[in-house]
Parts: sequence; C-alpha cells; structure tokens
Amino acid sequence: MEGSYLTAEARGPVLLVTLDRPEKLNAYDGPGLKALGAVWSRLDDDPALRVGVLTGAGGRAFCAGADVAAAAGGGFDDPPYPEVAEGLARKPVIAAIEGRCLGGGMMIATGCDLRIAGDTAEFGLPEARWNLPAQWLGALARQLLPAHVLELALLADERLPAARLYEMGWINRVVPAGQALDEALCWADRLAALAPAALRAFKELVVKGAWLPPADALALGHRQAAALVAMHDTVEGGLAFTERRRPDFQDR
Repeated sequence: MEGSYLTAEARGPVLLVTLDRPEKLNAYDGPGLKALGAVWSRLDDDPALRVGVLTGAGGRAFCAGADVAAAAGGGFDDPPYPEVAEGLARKPVIAAIEGRCLGGGMMIATGCDLRIAGDTAEFGLPEARWNLPAQWLGALARQLLPAHVLELALLADERLPAARLYEMGWINRVVPAGQALDEALCWADRLAALAPAALRAFKELVVKGAWLPPADALALGHRQAAALVAMHDTVEGGLAFTERRRPDFQDR
C-alpha cells in the first residue's frame, strides 16, 4: 500500500496514513489518489485495524491539492478521483491537519469523519482562480451549510483560518500548531476501545441519512439495531457495564 505518495503504518489497532510528498506540499497526482483509495480498503479488510488516521508529512501542508505540474505532464490521464471525498472506508477515519489544506486537500479531508487542525492551518478552494473543476463539492455540501460551501468555493482567492472552519462546524477541534497528529492519535485510541460494529453502523447511518428519505433512513437504523443486538459484543458490553470493567469487544 505504501508508495511514492503515501506511507501506511499499523500502530496496534490504528492505521496511520501519511501523505508523504512534503517537497510538493503533499500535492497528489492520479496514482496518488488511487493509492489513497486503496489504503482505506486495507483498513476495512484487516480485522486487527479499527481506526484510520490521515496526516501530511512536513508540517507545512496537509495537502495543497493536485500537483499541477503532474497534470501538465500527463499525471492525470485517468479521470480525477472525487470518490475520496465520499469516505471510502467503512471504519472511522480521523484527519490531522497542519498547514495548508487547499483544493483537493479539502476533498481528501472531506472523506474523513473527524477533523482536527492546528491553529495555524489554512483552508481554501482556489479552483475558480484557474478554471479548474471541483466535482466533489456535493460531498462537502452534505457536511456544511450551502452558504459556507459557497464562501469557500466563490471566494477562491481567500484562505480561511482553522477557527473559521471550526465555526462552520467542519473542524471538530482546533489545537496548538504541531499538536494535531498527537490529538488525532489520542482520539483514535479512544475509538479503538469502543464497539467497532456500532461505530461502523453509526457512520453508515449518519452518512446515508444525509440524503436518504426519512423512512428509508429509519429502516436502515432498524436493520442495524437488529444486527447489533444479536452480536456477542452486545452481551459483552452489558456484562462489562455490570461488572464495572472495560469491555473486550471482538467484533462478533
């Protein structure tokens, strides 16, 4: 799964994925985006892994978007990969954002479930400056109010601070610069101790509930509930509660 664009390291139940082109501000080419999609398959397919953390190397940028030089040199022969904004992993993924998070960098972060940013991080969608597409904005529009998405997309010559994205409700936590990854790993450890099936179910219901008709969302919730209560982990959770101990969830 590792390659020229990213590295992936299992730290117990946490998969730490690092966008690793700091000399290019972690900008991606076509193969880089495909590698990112593939790494989330590794997260889902490995039963020992329960949470993903995504960060950028170097501290200057989480991801500055597409590598324009790569695009000019044929690095985007394949169509762009906006699917990464939809959240390709079934398991929870946390973004740790430092420095610049621009254009396609926001696309990648939109595909994460929780976002922690250093207080000097900067955000923006500069595509309209260059007449470039942003076909993934529908995913962002399901996470933010339309006025906030348009603030980002139409004010293409402006970079917004982490505090503004926190006000919008897109950033979950702002921490001192340089501490986003430590905080994200702390959150990941907490999530890894919770019931993995419940976390997957709640993620699915929240994501699909944003566009499903209410009756269909409720029906999905009922199906999830029936599956969860039939699990060994539900019995274990009840026993752990009554015995005042930490549950040992086995995802079964």
